Amino acid sequence: MNSNAFRAALRSTTRLGQHRAAMAAPRQTMISLRQTARSYASSHGTTPAPHTNSDAAWVIGSLLVFGPMIYKLTAPPPKKKAGESDHHESHKKAEEDAEEAEEAEETKTASVVASTASPKHEKDFYPYILIGAGTASFAAMEAIREKDPTAAILIIGNEDIGPYMRPPLSKEMWFNKSEETTENLSFKDWQGKERNIVLQGKEKIDTLNLEDLEKIMSAESGVKLLTGVIVSDLNVAEQSITLNNGKVLKYGKVLLATGGVPKTLPVLKGANADKVSTFRSVEDFKHLHSLVKSSDKKIVVIGGGFLGSELAVAISHYGKDKNIKVTQIFPEDGNMGLVFPRYLSKWTTSQVEQEGVVVKANSRVASTKTVNEGKQVELTLENGEKVVADHVVVAVGIEANVELAKKAGLELDDIRGGVVVNAELQARRNVYCAGDMTSFHDVTLGRRRVEHYDNAILGGRVAGQNMASDKLHKTYKHQSMFWSDLGPHIGYEAVGILDSKLSTVSIWTKKPTVTAEGDKKETTSTPSETSTAERATATPLPAEAVKVEDKEKYNKGLVLYLKDKKIVGLLMWNNFGKVEDARKILGQVYDTEKVEALVKPFGIHEE
Repeated sequence: MNSNAFRAALRSTTRLGQHRAAMAAPRQTMISLRQTARSYASSHGTTPAPHTNSDAAWVIGSLLVFGPMIYKLTAPPPKKKAGESDHHESHKKAEEDAEEAEEAEETKTASVVASTASPKHEKDFYPYILIGAGTASFAAMEAIREKDPTAAILIIGNEDIGPYMRPPLSKEMWFNKSEETTENLSFKDWQGKERNIVLQGKEKIDTLNLEDLEKIMSAESGVKLLTGVIVSDLNVAEQSITLNNGKVLKYGKVLLATGGVPKTLPVLKGANADKVSTFRSVEDFKHLHSLVKSSDKKIVVIGGGFLGSELAVAISHYGKDKNIKVTQIFPEDGNMGLVFPRYLSKWTTSQVEQEGVVVKANSRVASTKTVNEGKQVELTLENGEKVVADHVVVAVGIEANVELAKKAGLELDDIRGGVVVNAELQARRNVYCAGDMTSFHDVTLGRRRVEHYDNAILGGRVAGQNMASDKLHKTYKHQSMFWSDLGPHIGYEAVGILDSKLSTVSIWTKKPTVTAEGDKKETTSTPSETSTAERATATPLPAEAVKVEDKEKYNKGLVLYLKDKKIVGLLMWNNFGKVEDARKILGQVYDTEKVEALVKPFGIHEE
């Protein structure tokens, strides 16, 4: 049989197999194949030599040539494995898991790469440079090393200490029972476990100075920390940075995590500089702590927000046995007046006062001067009242540290402050930002700038993952949480946007008693005038009506913040471990008919 005849036979046989595969038995098909091949040979005038084994030869030849094809055509479909779902049923889950799967694949690839030698780099070049040695940079560093285990990372910070946690500086550090624990920069967390504020991870961080940096001929795999140095310039086009000593470093990708700068008050310039300080760093904590170690000190805290209120309560607690007097001054109606509903802000002030703090709400400093031979500061308030202090702490918020970004020509947010980035935390090509100085696109709540620890951790991590990945670019969808404690009766956690100018709905464990012209009464109305929650309280309540001496008035509750009928923020008051539940309803439309079901996961009415 010539080649043309054989190819014709093969095509004909293939069509026959496709048409009858599901019905023909293997033996019948094999006979058909043999007959077809023989007929094609006979049609071209070729007569096989007669011998007794001719049929056997055709069978064997046909089996060798067409056997695999026949098996494939006639074999039954493979059985599903136990628990295997139908394609259509699993399609949705596959889409949801696509991002995680791709990340896992990249991590697997990174593990393979890790077994190879670290690449050589030219002098003064680092694949990753992280500017700012805070929480965001630490989280980014860990994420980069997870994806790129051979990565050479340089972290640059202006302090003489590595990445550390700031929240304990105004909270737990003041409640230590041992001065030695405090001097070691340690504290006990809410579980009673002693921890250090310096962040510890699985990566070893080698600390450098400028002289050490100069000796490095090629960046090697690992993490280097350059302390006490300021980056004075960023050249996006040339992918380089300039240090304050003039040294130029090249980068592959760079992270800006420069944090924030404490705001000051020009009116305090009349006091000696050593009598007034802001509060942001470890050094600020050490300085203030050393001042109140001695007895009979008068400390003034200016600011009624998160930091000001925490510090006032913390210092008052620490100084109870030292005759330390703390006065807190701010222009709002009550503590956390820009965050809490007015009635809750007023009640919070009553609790802060019970901690020994003298609170002067609705007050502003008009002028200052030094008195008692420069040993003290006299503050004159706008109402004429005078307050004398041994030291003044300014805690009126921070401004995003964008000086470097501004010089580099990055886009800035004139409304919120900070560097404008997309949802992947990228400002420009190979330039990423994270932490307090970042104005990012929140896919749920719109553009935001968030000044909280949790945001620095998760934002830094996403930025690091994106920096170390050429394929995967994660969207920053995390809704960061924040928390605070103001004395023994107030502790809260929150997510989303908390703004006292927004409409709020509050649900408490018991109906608060209020007074109107001296009479006690109860209220169950809500902003919509009705509620299915029997113990839901009206908001806002008139501030002058709140009986602030009732410690248990607001012992456990939930406050919903609304914008355009959507839930944009949740305050969980003395109600802990419910952050994930809060994140689930963030962005939902508020419906008064469904309020009971909405708040059920928070256990407000549970005994």
